This record gives sequence, C-alpha cells and structure tokens, in this order.
Amino acid sequence: MRFIEFAELSTVAGTEHHEGVCVEAKPLKTLTLKNLIQRLSDMQRACVVVLENVENPHNLGAIVRTACFFGVTAVLVKSTHMKSLSGATCRVSEGAAEIVPICIASQFGSFFEALKSRGFSVVATTPHQARSVYHVRWPDKVIVVFGAEGAGLSEETLSVADLRVAVPRLGPMESLNVGTAVAAILTEARRELVLSGTLRKFH
Repeated sequence: MRFIEFAELSTVAGTEHHEGVCVEAKPLKTLTLKNLIQRLSDMQRACVVVLENVENPHNLGAIVRTACFFGVTAVLVKSTHMKSLSGATCRVSEGAAEIVPICIASQFGSFFEALKSRGFSVVATTPHQARSVYHVRWPDKVIVVFGAEGAGLSEETLSVADLRVAVPRLGPMESLNVGTAVAAILTEARRELVLSGTLRKFH
C-alpha cells in the first residue's frame, strides 16, 4: 500500500470518482471460443447471450449483471477492439463478471454452426421482420444475439438466426438501450422455465 496525490490517483484509476482508493488487479480470465464451444456442447439446457460489437463498458457491465441475475450460462462478446474486460465493466457488473463465464472473440468463427449441430437455436433480436417476444416458445438450448445500438446486427449474423424477435414498441421512443433490451428479452426467455418449475429461484 502507498499514498499518492489526488491527480496521480485519478490518472491510475482512470476517473476522479475513486473515493480516494484504487486497487490494481490483473484482468479477469475469459474463455477462448474453443473452450466456450466445448463447455456448451453437451449441455441439455442452456441460454447464451451473444453481443455483437457491444463495447460500451457501462452497457456491457450492466448486461453481464443482468445475465447473471437470469442464470444465463455464458456471455460471448464479439469485438475487434476489446481484449479483456475493463475495470469499468467489472465495476458496473457488481461482481457478476466473476461468476458468469465470458468469452471475448474478434470473430464468431464456427460458433453458431457448431452449436446448432448440437441442438441449439439462434434467436436474433431485431425490429426487422421479427415476431413479438411475447409470442415465442423458447427452446431449452438457445443463443440470444444482440447488436450494438444504432448499427444493430450484421446481415451475416442475422442469416444464421432461426428466429427473429423484438420487444413491441408502444410509445414514441424508437428503441431501447441495449442493456434494457437484454433484460426485457431474458425476462420472456426464462419465464416459461420458471413457471414450469424447470428453473428454480436462487436463494
């Protein structure tokens, strides 16, 4: 432990909102794409959240926290810029980043094809040619894909989807923050399993 001036501490922490304390730590370990595919291959029930170019650390941290709350099996982040989870992401996740298995990859590679051959269904979230999320029967093994705000999902990613879903818009605002969209979709994706007793509340 050592004491330093406020300005230096702000530089190290990357923010002035450090409350006078900063801890240096190694980045959290993440899974490789190969490891993730192996981990999921033999599961009889799984829900995987896939994020395409969702790189804002606060959004990402909130999504990881939401994924943990809903008992998501793993989170895959496709990004050509990210190599590891930032301190801001881990902070916003409130500890969930240490619980939920996370993979960061620059490309999807054979991810979708490998898991579809194992019985997984791919659900893309998009407002275009999509069914209402309230009228979907969710499979036991599902990959739910979300895109960055504005750009949305790429055509390549949409092409592998078995189903497209959207949260119906009832007001004048055109879209949801991606973190809010993840929460809305997962609420429906997990509802039937909870009501049937297949998934039980965590105490």
